Amino acid sequence: MLKTLLLEAYSWEYPNNRLLAKDIKQRLHDGEIVSFGLDPYCMMLERVTLYLQAIEDETRLDLVRRCFYLKVCEKLSRERACVGWRREVVSHLVKEWGWDEKRLMMLDNRANWKIDEVRKAHNELLDAMMQSYRNLIRFARRNNLSVSASPQDIGVLTRKLYAAFEALPGKVTLVNPQISPDLSEPNLTFIHVPPGRANRTGWYVYNRAPDMESIISHQPLEYNRYLNKLVAWAWFNGLLTSRTRLFIKGNGIVDLAKLQEMVADVAHHFPLRLPSPTPKALYSPCEIRHLAIIVNLEYDPTAAFRNQVVHFDFRKLDVFSFGEEQKCLIGSIDLLYRNSWNEVRTLHFNGEQAMIEALKTILGKMHQDAAPPDSVEVFCYSQHLRGLIRTRVQQLVSECVELRLSSTRQDTGRFKALRVSGQTWGLFFERLNVSVQKLENAIEFYGAISHNKLHGLSVQVETNHVRLPQVVDGFASEGIIQFFFEDADNDNGFNIYILDESNRAEVYHHCEGSKEELVRDVSRFYSSSHDRFTYGSSFINFNLPQFYQIVDVDGREQVIPFRSQVIAAATLAAGEDSATSSMLQHYS
Repeated sequence: MLKTLLLEAYSWEYPNNRLLAKDIKQRLHDGEIVSFGLDPYCMMLERVTLYLQAIEDETRLDLVRRCFYLKVCEKLSRERACVGWRREVVSHLVKEWGWDEKRLMMLDNRANWKIDEVRKAHNELLDAMMQSYRNLIRFARRNNLSVSASPQDIGVLTRKLYAAFEALPGKVTLVNPQISPDLSEPNLTFIHVPPGRANRTGWYVYNRAPDMESIISHQPLEYNRYLNKLVAWAWFNGLLTSRTRLFIKGNGIVDLAKLQEMVADVAHHFPLRLPSPTPKALYSPCEIRHLAIIVNLEYDPTAAFRNQVVHFDFRKLDVFSFGEEQKCLIGSIDLLYRNSWNEVRTLHFNGEQAMIEALKTILGKMHQDAAPPDSVEVFCYSQHLRGLIRTRVQQLVSECVELRLSSTRQDTGRFKALRVSGQTWGLFFERLNVSVQKLENAIEFYGAISHNKLHGLSVQVETNHVRLPQVVDGFASEGIIQFFFEDADNDNGFNIYILDESNRAEVYHHCEGSKEELVRDVSRFYSSSHDRFTYGSSFINFNLPQFYQIVDVDGREQVIPFRSQVIAAATLAAGEDSATSSMLQHYS
């Protein structure tokens, strides 16, 4: 925080900057050999304080003072036998700031902060960092500054910010673990509110036992429409541990035994701490690493079998079209997964088509060159036929993942037929994605297969005979814009293959000009036209386009990150830019 604000202070002083290093030399020349004023952190605090006071930003000034105090680790609310120079300096500053004993005790007790205090501090830091980032962006644009940075470096940096701070539906927000070492709670109560009540329908979690007086008088820690997201939030943020007592008021949807079983499964399958993602992983499309498929947690069709006589043939037992009514026994599916950028995501599906929708979503998040997930687990919480349902879902998912990541990519007509609730569905494994089609009869079934072979890819190209290079297919990833450069034969310019967030493709042949300038202009366009670094609206876009070069290595095409010696950073883009299509036409 202090270093970021120092950069902002420098930008405010520009072009009349005076670096701290020069200040140190000047003070040494002036005879200040022994002085706390020569301490680097004290000098940074002094310069940042002057800047924030000049612009009358008392909010961030108070925050940076608290950060400085915590950084020094001199707990002034506790007596010390000896008083060193650091404690003397901090005591002088605290007195100057007018802090009382209550504030000192609160800061000195940081090791015991729980989720409310930590989340408040986390949001304060994030707001301040985003404000600094916006100010630095505006400064760079105003002065038309550029830096020597490769697209790969920029891509890694923006992905780190995206993975850490982007707030998305279903994404589990991880509170900064460095603020407090222990967020565990002795009690957690999960309460479900059904439709038609004053509060929103869904699940609420409280950090206390289910005494209604204490529940009513306190705000919930977190809300979500689905239980899976709340359990994941509590587990990955460290509130939920093996020592936590669980309580639930589930209105018959989920009981305590089912909740405890789910928590145990999640805890066993997902380790809390993993190594940080490598730069290579951050620059590459994200891949699912650990996946849990949670079946019938909130809606269990087999619960209707209780005290009933159910007629079915063991020889034709199909959990997706069960019994005479051909009912699907999969009522709800929750996905919980961690990807290669260390993001934790959740998704929920319910209804008779939950299995189809979940399967399509899982496969859509796997590009063809992706490594298989490190682990895929199916957790089933049905009252009846639990083992059978779990095994069948596990088999189906494994088979479809194998088809998606199969090396036989030349066969664009690969498909999987699945009968759900008495209806036949076809999953078509196309080059860039997986599509699903309902098949009413045999003629439609085989017609869809032949259509898929001929029209497996929707692409805007110059002629109907041009196809994307196969190596591009393997790198296609949903959710990001990807540019692939390919040098044309006989020095006839270069080709550009562009995949948008939905893997729709555009191809531009024999482009002229500089790739470096094109990358810079495209990056500027996305940086300026999507300038959405506003945390208050929970909408921060760090996912800038990614650039690659197709190269020939020993007769085989490979994709490598596009590199250049000097290129303007995307985040330091300046000026107004035209639409992407017009820029590309300029280079074509």
